[in-house]
Amino acid sequence: MTQETDVAIVGSGPYALSLAAQLRARAVEFRIFGPPMKFWQDMPRGINLKSLAFATNIYVPARGHTFPDWCDLNGLENHEPCTMASFAAYGVSMQQRFVPELDPRAVMSVKVMGDGRFELTLTDDDRARARRVVFATGLTHLAHVPETLRHLPPELVSHTFDHTDYHRFRGKSVAVIGAGASAIESGAMVHEAGGQAQILIRGAEGVFHGRTPRERPLLARLRNPVSGLGYGLKSRALELAPLAVHFLPEGPRLRFVKHHLGPAAPWWIQDRVVGKVPFVTRTTVLGAARTGDRVRLRIQQEGTGERDLEVDHVIAGTGYVADVDRIAYLDPDFRRRVKRIEQAPALSMNFEASVPGAYFIGPVTAMSFGPLFRFVAGAAYAAPALARHLAGPVRTMRAAVRHLLTAPLRRAPPFA
Repeated sequence: MTQETDVAIVGSGPYALSLAAQLRARAVEFRIFGPPMKFWQDMPRGINLKSLAFATNIYVPARGHTFPDWCDLNGLENHEPCTMASFAAYGVSMQQRFVPELDPRAVMSVKVMGDGRFELTLTDDDRARARRVVFATGLTHLAHVPETLRHLPPELVSHTFDHTDYHRFRGKSVAVIGAGASAIESGAMVHEAGGQAQILIRGAEGVFHGRTPRERPLLARLRNPVSGLGYGLKSRALELAPLAVHFLPEGPRLRFVKHHLGPAAPWWIQDRVVGKVPFVTRTTVLGAARTGDRVRLRIQQEGTGERDLEVDHVIAGTGYVADVDRIAYLDPDFRRRVKRIEQAPALSMNFEASVPGAYFIGPVTAMSFGPLFRFVAGAAYAAPALARHLAGPVRTMRAAVRHLLTAPLRRAPPFA
């Protein structure tokens, strides 16, 4: 028998759980699907959280439940670096407490019915229907592999998203392509597993963020304020005015989204790669070919010209693309009906797509709302804002009264 609900949430990571907790507090009927915190739980052992701990939370409408609060309660480090495993455990703990109705089955397809409702097909071929649906599946489906590598089989080319264990690379030579945190940490993981890694980047050097002190002088805080995105006035402004980017003209908005916060790695990865994993700088991969059970890369390095580089495996640390067509569970007709900004969904200020009743939250929304929403920190605005919209004014007013009685004062960053 097909079960029906008001709101269906597809996904079970930080954005999805934050929204579900907010809807539950507003007495909105909903169902949420997916194994809790799967992306985070599947991370290789030894990987650290790349975002700042104070800004990486499940945003529930109750006091005392931030990630640092949970770390303090469990005797764990509450300041960078924090392990990815601890954040995954925190997320599962918040799910069990605030979203106990979560259905761990994955959604295999979503289509729009003739009456405008949505039908979801689950892993066991069970069905669910909803008047409205929210897609919050994070980076799943969005991994980007450069076109020059896509023709090669997975045993020779992979993406950082694919790996839960690096021991397969023991004794292997691996080229890691990319300059971001995932690429550089992947190079470290290959080296620590006993492989020979080298990191190919287009820039002149690998970029590492500075260490985040717990306390700073007042003048330093005023000149270079901290936010959930790191240091800087622009990043702090994004956090204080999360809708500002949405109202920019599309051209300036896209330029800002693409260029603010370029590829870089956290400070704690630096000691794991510098002097241990070589960086091949100012380098572009022109092509790739299979040669037996290895890969031959054709690379161009500034100042030295073209040459071949032969390795056992290539790992693409080349980020993610917000592309509706890559979200495999969306019915083809559904995808065709979604208006785009480039490949990403074009969204209203309420996160609604051109398909009435369909909403997106999380990294896929960055083209509409800006770089804040590539990070978990964006859920601090997105989850309660969308919950208010879905609840409507009456339920929102009732929830506001409860919130005044139970919510904490806004907690300042521990090293602001």
